[in-house]
Amino acid sequence: MLVKIYRNIKRNITEDGLIVSSSGFLVKSMVGKIDFSRPLRILEIGSGRGAFTREIIQRMCPQSQLDVCEIKAEYNPWIEQLMTGNPDKQVRLHNCCVTELLTEAGRYDVILSSLPLKNFEGMKDNNAFLHRVIEALRFGLRDGGIYLQYQYFRSNKADIESIFGKPMDNINFVALNILPAFVYSMTKGAAEQRA
Repeated sequence: MLVKIYRNIKRNITEDGLIVSSSGFLVKSMVGKIDFSRPLRILEIGSGRGAFTREIIQRMCPQSQLDVCEIKAEYNPWIEQLMTGNPDKQVRLHNCCVTELLTEAGRYDVILSSLPLKNFEGMKDNNAFLHRVIEALRFGLRDGGIYLQYQYFRSNKADIESIFGKPMDNINFVALNILPAFVYSMTKGAAEQRA
């Protein structure tokens, strides 16, 4: 029994980057950084069972569009239930790698990510996959758009700053989460500012 629990915890940390779902404190800390006063195009990456999805759907106006990108189809029933329960909201579910989805420059006003970026390091490719993911996020975000990311350790900050070409806008610490988390907030500058 304990071996099975240990294996499940290890798999969750390795594959999903978490032990349990995000707390309401973490969800509100991240989603609270989004200005829902106007229609938005939002991309949520790594939805899991939909802790962030639920809050975004509740706050977004009917003219907003939410794309949910979750590579693991085993989470689909939770997201589909949220979609069915909110027929007045424009929500689409994509089961693919986010790099396959982000093919249009500047499509999104907001990208909210639960990806375990630390897990993409050291994949015998000199962090090429990690950088490809962050570059895709920057590419898919409109100028002035906001990228929100949480990490359990203050990791990958330099990778994000290097690719976005500027210092992090803000880092918040959310202690009331298992594990405590850092919330990164990065606004995409105009192309001429990055040059």
